[in-house]
Amino acid sequence: MNMSETYNMKSRTAPGVTVSDVLKKYQADNPPGAVDRPCVPYVHANKNCQRCHGFGYVQSTTSARWFVCPCASETKENFLKSMQPKIDWTRIGILESEVNMNWSLIKPDISDGVKALEAVRPAYERGHGAIFLWGTWGQAKTLIGKILVATAYRAGKRAAYANVSSVLDDIRLAFDEREHKTTALLKRMEYWMSRDVLFIDELDKVNNTDWAQERLHQLLDQRYTRAIREEALTVIASNQSDDELDGYLKSRLNDNRLGPVVYLNGMDGRQLMPKGITY
Repeated sequence: MNMSETYNMKSRTAPGVTVSDVLKKYQADNPPGAVDRPCVPYVHANKNCQRCHGFGYVQSTTSARWFVCPCASETKENFLKSMQPKIDWTRIGILESEVNMNWSLIKPDISDGVKALEAVRPAYERGHGAIFLWGTWGQAKTLIGKILVATAYRAGKRAAYANVSSVLDDIRLAFDEREHKTTALLKRMEYWMSRDVLFIDELDKVNNTDWAQERLHQLLDQRYTRAIREEALTVIASNQSDDELDGYLKSRLNDNRLGPVVYLNGMDGRQLMPKGITY
């Protein structure tokens, strides 16, 4: 089959059939390893390839058969990767290198991290709830949060880790977007409200402006509602106790259908971590 025959085939096909369609059919009818030299280039050939010179096929030196050049496979793989949605690790709150973190990273006798683990892991396995972790520094609260989100991500859940300032900064970006500000605000709020698993760190670092308090109350109230409906899990970490919160939030965090509130007051784990540990 020569090139003219290829185009003649196109002329005999139904209207709307493209040359690309014809070439794909030809390639399907002439699989790699054919004895005859393919008459048309491979669709994904790299025009700069020094092996096939952009043709997409190379001839075996032993069998004389023609095979798809490795460059075409590489180009096709890169094309397929480019079509996949990009993962915004910044918004998920963990690094791509942290996605395999697991519960075994929480070690006994180093801080009160095990107490946090005993509260968070069952809630994750149950699939819903609201937990408040508070206590001194170095109690593995942040580590628990990242493990939780990494575990949920691997399970295909919508999950995110962020300190409270980052959440509010993300929501505030709505006012920098070109679309209608109210629409942008609702979209950004919806992102945080809709996570199956959400870990909010450093609650005590929240800005006390009216705007920040309003957004935070709106978010946590929706997360509380979803926890009561057994739809989502929210874990909040702070260095201050729930007694420091206003009654609105304290009442919800102490709801006996959810919980628990966990006090962490062990040794500072950062002072005990051996060198070489990168988490």
